[in-house]
Formats: sequence, C-alpha cells, structure tokens
Amino acid sequence: MRRRRKKYDLYIVMALAIFTIGYFAYNHTSSESRGIQNYSVALEDYKASDYEKAYQEFGKVPSGSSLKPSALFRQARCATNMGKNELAIKKYNRIVRSNSKSSIVPISRYNMANLMFENQDVKAKGHFKKIIKKYPTSDYAIASEYYLGLIETTTPQKSEKRAEKSKERALIHFKNYLEKAPDGRYSIKSIDEIKKLDPKLTNYDNLLIAKGYYKNGEFEKAKTYLNKTTLAESWSDFAKNEYKLGNKDKGNYYAELGLKKHAANTSAPDVYEVIDNYITTFPTRKEGILKLSSLGANSTGADYIAYLNCNEVVGADVKEACYRSLYEKYPNGQFSADSLYNLFITKYLQKKYYDAQRLGFLHLKKFPNVKSSPAVTYFMGKIAHKLKHYESANNYYKEVLRLYPDTYYAYRANYNLNKDDGSLPFLELAEKPVVFPYKKSLDNNLVVKLAYLKDYDLVEELCKKDKFIQSWIAYQKGNYTISAVLARNAMEELPSKPAFSDLRWRLVYPLHYYETVDRVKGNNNPIILESIIKEESHFNPFAASAVGAKGLMQLMPTTYNEVVSKHNLPSNLNAETANITAGSLYYEGLKKVLGNKDLYAITAYNGGIGSVTNWFSKLIYNDTDEFVEQIPYPETKNYVKKVLRTYWVYGNVY
Repeated sequence: MRRRRKKYDLYIVMALAIFTIGYFAYNHTSSESRGIQNYSVALEDYKASDYEKAYQEFGKVPSGSSLKPSALFRQARCATNMGKNELAIKKYNRIVRSNSKSSIVPISRYNMANLMFENQDVKAKGHFKKIIKKYPTSDYAIASEYYLGLIETTTPQKSEKRAEKSKERALIHFKNYLEKAPDGRYSIKSIDEIKKLDPKLTNYDNLLIAKGYYKNGEFEKAKTYLNKTTLAESWSDFAKNEYKLGNKDKGNYYAELGLKKHAANTSAPDVYEVIDNYITTFPTRKEGILKLSSLGANSTGADYIAYLNCNEVVGADVKEACYRSLYEKYPNGQFSADSLYNLFITKYLQKKYYDAQRLGFLHLKKFPNVKSSPAVTYFMGKIAHKLKHYESANNYYKEVLRLYPDTYYAYRANYNLNKDDGSLPFLELAEKPVVFPYKKSLDNNLVVKLAYLKDYDLVEELCKKDKFIQSWIAYQKGNYTISAVLARNAMEELPSKPAFSDLRWRLVYPLHYYETVDRVKGNNNPIILESIIKEESHFNPFAASAVGAKGLMQLMPTTYNEVVSKHNLPSNLNAETANITAGSLYYEGLKKVLGNKDLYAITAYNGGIGSVTNWFSKLIYNDTDEFVEQIPYPETKNYVKKVLRTYWVYGNVY
C-alpha cells in the first residue's frame, strides 16, 4: 500500500512539473508574441510623433518579452521628447540596473548621464566615468571626456587650489577628446573650452588644436596654431594644410623640406598623403615622381617614392631592375610584397618559369596573406601546369578558390579547373532580396527583432560600428550607393571571407536595375552589364566623373549621343533605362569589333577601342592571363580585374 502511495505521489510531482514547464513556456511564448505586437503598434505612434500615446503603448510590452529593454529605451525617448527628463532618467536607469550585456545598456547610461548633466545632477559625473571605464573604445566613452571637461569647468569649487586642480582635469578631458576624435561632434567645442581656460599650451597642445581645426575644415585657424609649433614635428600638417588652402607652392616647400630632414619621425600614412598631394601639383604624375626622386629622401617615404617610380618606368628590363633594387633595399618595407610580386610576374612573362617559381615560393612563405597573394598562388598553378605538374597545378587553383574566393584570380582558377564550362560560366541570375545581414545577433537576437519590426533608427544607434548593419540601414532608406560602398569596405576588412550563401554578400553585390539590364541586354551577358554598372557608378544614376562620363554606365556625352542617334533613344543621359540601354548597345558594338570577346570589350570600355587594337599588335601574349597582366594602363588593368571579379561573385551569390 505504501509503495502504491509513493508511486501515486511521484505521478503527482511529475504532473506538476510538466504543468509548470508548460505554463512558463506558454507564458514566455505569449509574452514574446504580445511584446512584438505591442512594440509594433507603439513604434508607429512614435514615428507619427504621438509621443504620449507611444509611451503608453511601449509600456504594454510584457516584462517577459526580449523587447522590454528596447521598449523602456523608447519610453525614455518619448519622455525626453515630451520634456519629462526625470521620467526618461528613470526608464534609462531600469535598463542600466538590469546588468544586461546588451548593446542597449551603454547608450542608455550615456543618454541618462546627458539628461542628468542638463538637470545639473552631480551623479552625472559618476556615470560618465563609468562609461569610460566599462566601454573605453566606444563613441560614448569619447563623448564622455567632453562632458567630464564641462562638469569640471561648471562645478563651483571651495578654494582657489581646488579650482586650479579642476581646471587641470578639465584640460586633460578636452585634450583626450581631441586626441581620440579630432573630427568629432564636440571637437570645435573642446577647442573653444580649452581657449576659455587660457592655459599655457605646449607644442603638442597647439598641434592637437591645429589638427582639430584641420579635420573640421577650418584651415586658416589650423594655420594659426600650426605656426605656434615646430616644423620638425608638424611639417606634414603644414604641407597638408597649405594644399587645402590652395597654396601649392607653400605645400610643396613644406613637403620637400620635411621629406629631406624630418620624415623619419613622422607616421608613414601622413608622409604618403603629403607625397600624393605633392604629385598632383605637377602637370603629370611622372614629373612629380621624378622631382620627388631627385630630393634624395632616405627615411620614411623613400620606399614609397621608389615604388611610385617603378610603377612609372617603361620597359620590362628597366621595370625588373627597378623592382629588384626596391626589394633589395627595403626587403621588409611597406611595398616589398608588391615589389617581389612584380619580379615574380616579370619572370613568368619572360617564360623563366623556374626563376619565377623560386620567387613565388619566397613570396608565399614571406607574405602569406597580402594583396598580391591570390595572384602569386594562381600563377604558381600556371607554372606547375607548364612544367607538367598537373596535380600540383590543380592544388594551387583549388587553394585560390578556398582562400581567396571573391577575387579575379578565383574566377581564373575556376576556369582552369573547368575549361569545358567556358570562360563565362554564369549566364543569368536568380534574384534574391537584400535582407538583414545576420540570422542571429550577439544580443539574443534583439537587433534582429528590431530590424524585423523596422525600428531602423534604434538598430542604427545600437550597431554604429557594424558596417554591414549600417549598409543595410542605408539600403532600407534608399541610399543604395552608400550602402554598397559601406558593405564593400566591410567585406574587405574581414580576415577571411564567408561562404557565398552568407547574407552579407547581397549587400556588397545587390541587384539594382537587373530587371532593366536583363530586358535591354541584347546579345550581351546581363551579369557583365550589371558588373559594369556596379564598378562604374555603384548604382548612382547621377554619377559624374571628372572627365565628364555620366550615369549608371558612365558614358561620355559624345558616345551617348552617337548611340542615341543611331538607335533613336531618349536624349536624357541620366535616365536609368536610357543610360543602361545605350551602355548595353555600346558594349555590344565593342564586342562585335573585338572578335565577340567579353574580355576585350571590357578592356575597351575603360581603355578605349583604339588602345586595345594597338595592344593586339604590340603586346606579346599566348593567353588571357598574359594579355591582362601586360595591359599598359594600370587603371584599365585593374578595371578589367574588378569587373570580372564582380561578375564571378554575382554568379556565385545568385
């Protein structure tokens, strides 16, 4: 009997456990669905600026919903917009006290500290300090430096000694802000506050202020403070500032003086920027580079000048000697990898395959993942094939596809592995929408849910440093050119590339205007046309180049008018359909003249048909790779690689 009772009690316990689990699961599911519904309704009221109603609706989001922190944040925003700062502070404080690791916490603490500062609440100082301590690399930490400086300057002190100490602390905070964000929102204000404090400024302080003015376009004011510094430390800033003021001669004077005497103690990026500015003041790049070479610079920048000179010299033998000298002089310099690559490719084109192979082995060992690595790996495959090491050749091609899947050389490696498929394996695309770039987020999918609910402003605030999300926001707002550029830059920064199924690729390679392209393609491959549009204009229908090319396909007015008169098209150069139609017809015409080869048509689209026909007779080449690597115009060579790379990625993504 006792045994039966125990068994009965066990069943009751199990039943209660199942009921409890079911109840909490149902309650959680119910809270989540109600939260989504309440938040969605509240957001519409918020967007309509009905803050009173929105505040009430956001308050209906259940505590068990993952959207509760966002609802509290939105309530705080509503309260602020209604002028109820104390209420807003309470809502932000609830988020801060939750001890959540969500990205909504730092912005909530920062907003709360700002409101406290406005209310002259002494607790603001502690929150700003905590932001700097807990989130030192965030934008909120940088802005907190400015506010801490303001607090020090506005808080009354009981003695002169304390006032002096407070002034010193304020100065440190304002300088910290300028160091971290010379082009920031509060940089000019920080400078103004420093000037009010009227401290004795050091050489470094004056330079810091000058850089703040420079970054904000205040070049005359920057000059005033630069004049209070020493040339040894500030020559590059003097030069850059004079170039901005349009004083080319003065800019060149500082550039030459600095490169001769002071470049050793200047950062490489600053030196390179001065050199690039210097070259633009001459009628041709070659003249500027020759003048730089004659200066005899022997410190920072000397390798860059030598590298630029090697790029300009004409003749295979002279180029080879130049790059060899550069590599031997600066074997570990900024441009040594590219110098070694140029020596490698020169030997390959000279058919000195064993010499090239030796240089290739050295390059891959010494520079395992640099800009030229895909090309070296690919041509090592070509060399292995020419030496009849077919398995080794295929292994190199597969390595290119594995390590550098989104490069021009991946496209070429694929061709060599699957020659029976033809040089253009993709003929059409299956359109897929651009969606939020992540299936999951670090905030328990909070950002994903906010994106789904179209709370774009909050997503943008929470993910300021994620360029893919910023790209997606720009896309949602119709800023397609900005979106594509942001996504491209973000993808280039990744140490390794994701699979082509990754949603981020659609942001880098969206299919804008593809329906029009497919409709007016004629005898062209529509993916090639789409790739030309992406590389020419980044989908900006109003794009205009320095030489006068316009529209999505960047047609010169004379070229466009010829096509218009021949095919009776509309005369508006920037009209999307007309521009794409004219570009397609022009491209088709180039292709017909050039043996129906896309490679040559792409080359001519950038370099001109006259140049291409001239290269046919002057260049010595046996295949596509040898032709492309010998294109004399660097811009055209890179253009061909970019368009075919884009074609390849489009095909893989879609």
